[in-house]
Amino acid sequence: MFGKKKKANEPEWDQDIEPLMKLLLGKKGIKSKSASEVGRKKVDYFRGKDFKKFVQSSEDLLKKKCSAALKVAGFEEKSVSADKDVERLGAELIAKNFCYKAAYKPVNASAKGGDSGSEKKTKKWPDRLQKTQNQQFDCEGYYVILYEGNTGWQHFLLACIIVGVLLVCMWPVWPIWAKIGIWYLSVIFLTLYFGILILRMVVYTIFWIVGFDFWIFPNLNDEYCGFLDSFKPFYSWEKRADDPLMLLVRFGSLAIVAVAVEQISQTCSLSDVGELVTSSYADILDWGVDRIMALPGSEREALPSLQDIQNWEDNGTDNGSNVTEGVESVAPGAEEDAAEEE
Repeated sequence: MFGKKKKANEPEWDQDIEPLMKLLLGKKGIKSKSASEVGRKKVDYFRGKDFKKFVQSSEDLLKKKCSAALKVAGFEEKSVSADKDVERLGAELIAKNFCYKAAYKPVNASAKGGDSGSEKKTKKWPDRLQKTQNQQFDCEGYYVILYEGNTGWQHFLLACIIVGVLLVCMWPVWPIWAKIGIWYLSVIFLTLYFGILILRMVVYTIFWIVGFDFWIFPNLNDEYCGFLDSFKPFYSWEKRADDPLMLLVRFGSLAIVAVAVEQISQTCSLSDVGELVTSSYADILDWGVDRIMALPGSEREALPSLQDIQNWEDNGTDNGSNVTEGVESVAPGAEEDAAEEE
């Protein structure tokens, strides 16, 4: 990485500053996001303003869990309140290679090989960063995280990924009960996902009509958020500042929705909709189970198609008898039932 090479018996991360970095990246710490770094892979970073806000509002927590880091930065007794004090503490993170300073790098600027006027319009959370020459900490910059923490957890996740890939490749030899279980889990997951999407749109539309932007799971489809961050916060609430024309559009939409609901209620009820959804859901589950049970090697193979039966009849009676035997093996007792009917 950056800096001198560690000795075999020397810890990888500075033991005085590491508790501060763990606190920053923990549940009670600051927000971080992912971005593409020019010439490198995806990286995680945080904003200097968030670091400043956290440090100035968590003085007691810092003294309790990061006293060694405060002592190294010269705040053994003094409080970290001024911007210069925050910058001194952030400079220790850079000096000990826990992070480094980066700047927003637009695509058009990198293509031209120089800075562009659009670089001044920095995004709130940039999606493309590049390391800067000036590595002095300031509260308006962006800082790429180099700290990796305990590699044991990363190795465990890597092992889980490898095992998952192997299991997917071995799908043909899975037992039937496992395939059916995966099918049920897939249907349940997709049902929950699309159910949440529909609920979000219905709730948003209702509140939009009355003049509010209300989103359930506002970061659900944010590609820059991780899995857990996609469900944080639970909702977002913001009052709209619309002009008179938009107010007219909203109330017109309310009237259209009211008329549509009234017309639908005259032709069908909620019980009818419920029965339709339930029957459709059951049909989808049965369709998937039937397809899995018809796979080669299963207890019940697929019945021959009409075209196969016609081809076998054209080739001779032997094949026709084979077809009859195959049908009887799939549906035993069918011949006896036909005889009783006669």
